[in-house]
Amino acid sequence: MNKISFTTLVISAIMLFTGCVQVTFPEPMPLNRKNKLYFPTCYQGTWSHNGKNEMLEEKITISSKYIDLEDERIFLNEENVLRKFNGYLILNTKTDHNERFNVYLAKAKNGVLSIYNFDGEDEEKVAIWKEVLGEDGVKELKSNDSGIEVEEIKLAVENNTTFRLLINKGGISHMGDFVK
Repeated sequence: MNKISFTTLVISAIMLFTGCVQVTFPEPMPLNRKNKLYFPTCYQGTWSHNGKNEMLEEKITISSKYIDLEDERIFLNEENVLRKFNGYLILNTKTDHNERFNVYLAKAKNGVLSIYNFDGEDEEKVAIWKEVLGEDGVKELKSNDSGIEVEEIKLAVENNTTFRLLINKGGISHMGDFVK
């Protein structure tokens, strides 16, 4: 994964995964929810990374309509869709090579912004996804004909109840925290 920081989500858009297993969804999550046009006020401001994680920027600034990574801005638009669900702010970023979305979750509480994602390299998480979605709901795409290395995992979520189960059963991974 590349540098990801967002108010947990948007910044993840920048993480166009360099060498990691990308996890994608067929459409923005949660399903059939209204897109947010602005970041909530509690997410806005300058956030500093609290810890050591090479995937996260040291500092991010969240404005009402974009996230400013030190060398790039991620604007809310059709390619970067923001929604709320289950206590999280969810950033859906369209992938470069297909019409699918990477999904990142953020939660701001008491001056701490926690970022989460779906980590395709964590076998325990993949097992949770298969338990919730069934074997047919988790498609692993291999990077070559030998079928050894997984390049992308496509998750097929039928409804928001199933998406909520993915979150609540521990299917997301904590990437790190930012403080104001």
